[in-house]
Amino acid sequence: MASFAALPASRYLQGMPVFPKEPVGISPRVDCVFRALLADPDHVDRLVDFLNAVLQRSSAIVSVQLRNPVQLSEFIDDGQIVVDVIATDASGEVFQVEMQSWNHAALRERMLYAWATLYKAQLEKGDKYTELRPVVSIWLMDENTFRGATGFHHRFRVRDDAGILELSSHLELHVLELDRWRQRPDLSTPPGLLGWMRFFTEAETWREVPRDIDTPVLESAMSVLTDFQTNAARNDLYRSRLDYLRVQNTMADELAQALANEARALAKEEQALADKEQALADKEQALAKEAQGLAREAQLRERLRAAGIDPDAQ
Repeated sequence: MASFAALPASRYLQGMPVFPKEPVGISPRVDCVFRALLADPDHVDRLVDFLNAVLQRSSAIVSVQLRNPVQLSEFIDDGQIVVDVIATDASGEVFQVEMQSWNHAALRERMLYAWATLYKAQLEKGDKYTELRPVVSIWLMDENTFRGATGFHHRFRVRDDAGILELSSHLELHVLELDRWRQRPDLSTPPGLLGWMRFFTEAETWREVPRDIDTPVLESAMSVLTDFQTNAARNDLYRSRLDYLRVQNTMADELAQALANEARALAKEEQALADKEQALADKEQALAKEAQGLAREAQLRERLRAAGIDPDAQ
């Protein structure tokens, strides 16, 4: 099957370098571009390079097989595009990579659910638990996910409170916060991940890959953006998906605003009720004090009468 993403374009024509005159203007974070970047079976080296850059293992991943390779029909249809990229290596380890633009309220639960779904799907009836292989989930977040965090790369595992005992090495979840990187780029980041972080946050403004991070893999990734820029059909697709995401984000913002307004209205009603209850409590307390005063007055009158004094005498 022909690759959806273009092969890396030659930067030379008769020995002379040829560069775009304008920034590419294509965001690698838009779903169709993201899938073309990392789910192309003809360029699986991009996914392998990205995985190695994020995981930073002592033994590098050599190759993976895509379980949901990019399909042309995904981009032609007007329906939802599958966002995540799923692959396995020769040992059966599962890798999931997903780009998420919206940090919604249940996102962390969704992360766990996606991991658990892939983990559970490894076994069929009669299979042994020992056949389970690790599942690694990598989430690129366009918005910050963790309030008060300092670094942009968060690694999660299952350990005890002391952080010493590991329950299992089968759960590994990475969150890359792109907006936190934009706010404070960490230039001490290993070169491979540094290049990808810059690519995902800057590439739409590039004309070519900057020399200080230029690699064949990033050149290949950049050619995908160029393809979406120059190919009319794919550019139309990109614009339609960009518009769709804008509509979705607008709807999400409107929903969040509506929920915030509802919460404020509810809080106002609760405060009004609390004020009413307080006023009632104050009134009851005043009545109680008045009753106590009347009781003391009655006791005093009884004592006066007992002493032969008429309290009502003029």
